[in-house]
Amino acid sequence: MRGVDFILHYLINHEKVSHVFTYAGGTNAWLLDAISKTDGIDFIAMRHEENAAFAADGYARASGRLGVAATMSGPGATNLITGIADTYFDSVPVLFLTSQVTTSTYKFERPVRQLGYQETDIVSVVKPITKYASLASTEKEMAEMLKKSIAIAKFGRPGPSLLDIPSDIQRREVNEEELNSPVILEQDNPVFDKELDTILDLIQSSKRPVVLVGGGVRISKSHDLLVKFAEYLQLPVVVSLMGKDSFPHDHPLFVGFIGSYGNRYANLTLANCDLVIALGSRLDSRQTANPKTFARAAKKIHVDIDRNELNNTIKCDVAIQSDLRIFLEKVLKSIKPQDKGKNQDWLKYIKNVKADFDIDGVGSDKGVNPKKFLRSLSELANSNAIFLTDVGNNQVWSAQELKIKSEQRFLTSGGLGTMGFAIPAGIGAYFACPDRQIIAIVGDGGFQMSLPELQTIVHNRVPIKIIVLNNKILGLMWHFQNENFSGGKHPATEDGYSCPDVRKIAQAYGIESKRIASNPDIADGLKWLLSHNGPAILELDVHYSWAGYPKIKPGNPLEGQLPEVEKERISKYMLIPLLK
Repeated sequence: MRGVDFILHYLINHEKVSHVFTYAGGTNAWLLDAISKTDGIDFIAMRHEENAAFAADGYARASGRLGVAATMSGPGATNLITGIADTYFDSVPVLFLTSQVTTSTYKFERPVRQLGYQETDIVSVVKPITKYASLASTEKEMAEMLKKSIAIAKFGRPGPSLLDIPSDIQRREVNEEELNSPVILEQDNPVFDKELDTILDLIQSSKRPVVLVGGGVRISKSHDLLVKFAEYLQLPVVVSLMGKDSFPHDHPLFVGFIGSYGNRYANLTLANCDLVIALGSRLDSRQTANPKTFARAAKKIHVDIDRNELNNTIKCDVAIQSDLRIFLEKVLKSIKPQDKGKNQDWLKYIKNVKADFDIDGVGSDKGVNPKKFLRSLSELANSNAIFLTDVGNNQVWSAQELKIKSEQRFLTSGGLGTMGFAIPAGIGAYFACPDRQIIAIVGDGGFQMSLPELQTIVHNRVPIKIIVLNNKILGLMWHFQNENFSGGKHPATEDGYSCPDVRKIAQAYGIESKRIASNPDIADGLKWLLSHNGPAILELDVHYSWAGYPKIKPGNPLEGQLPEVEKERISKYMLIPLLK
């Protein structure tokens, strides 16, 4: 069996991989030829290698399985780097297969810059942003490293692996028996029996508890247990950006999205709690704002599979390294259900805060109110829709306003914050889940970064719905410039920046499009978009005055968001001393 055939059979039989996202080149031609002749797996030809990485990312997130992207050597491999970093920081299991030049033309240890044409030592380049990266210099190494790279990508806290395979190694014979011996890594599950009693006591003695949910809940496939945990103990839930789709937003215990751009009512809830149970969250600065003032009156329990994240940004009273399913199952087995009336005063407080600060945005009456539009989108989207966002105001508004139901997903670039993510990731999500509605939400800046993949969408008849929030500037940075620099200059966000006619672009690719320019057009625009059988683009005319508010000013506590609210109004809901 040739090396390329070994790769494909292993991906099909052990990982249930159905699609490989790629761009053709000389060194990966044998792999692509093998895919074209192999049943059970297909290639999707993207228009740029970075987008192949994003598509594999979207495939993995949507399916819960391994994503795969394959490119040639040199520029094909280096074009993957941003996508590799995105999967690393957001803990997505993706295998990147780069086809290297032949072993006879690779420099190995020679002290030269390059020996073969289009040769690059991609392994050394990506080691800081992968869980595993290696070059297979023999056919035996290729078989062993393939299995190892996949196992490591999925093990513990997931992430990307890269396997660099010289093109001649891909064509050599590999022992077929190696297919039946997958690598299994033993999970280290630390015992936390000593801490368990403390955790139970903290939960039972708290009067204002909050569960803070991060991306680890979805990654560990414990979102069902989270709902049971919250209901059993009557615990209100707030979500981070990466944890947004981990708890249904129509659940009575759901509070909202927290952090630097969080819902003001969710931040007020978190600021005033007396116990934080952080599950699968890094507790990074976008969630905590000022670490010194974060939940300053609360005891803190932090549970994460990555021990390096514990007591990193926030010092906690109890820090547990554990798979979240194991943790939640153990607590549920050990603790008695809470009295239904125990947290009712706290839940009533949260209800009142939400009622007072439910709509919190500032912008012109001209054009389309993006927040109103996204609330309408939540009401009309399919119950199993997969929402994907780019980075910028579109991400902020979507995180603030989309109400995610139990079967829906919210996929975004969190840690790296990559513009141009949503559309190619949406392509990957479609091939993972072809029966689900795919909705990509982008700004005019990210839309321009993704233009080549409109042809991929047309060629493959991907019925993705693309929403372009067009304010004709790079809005998030435009407002950042206003907040930090005097003189009214906007270099590279307005000055030197422009956007082409979105509808003409759509027409050039043969994609149906529509533009709405005011709030009364929202209902008809969404009805048209969501009922369209094929791919479609809906452009919104958004006035540049709309910013990513509410937003925490640097150095402020969670309750100190812009635009500023009267001190008396905030004081009304502060159960702890208000900071000066």
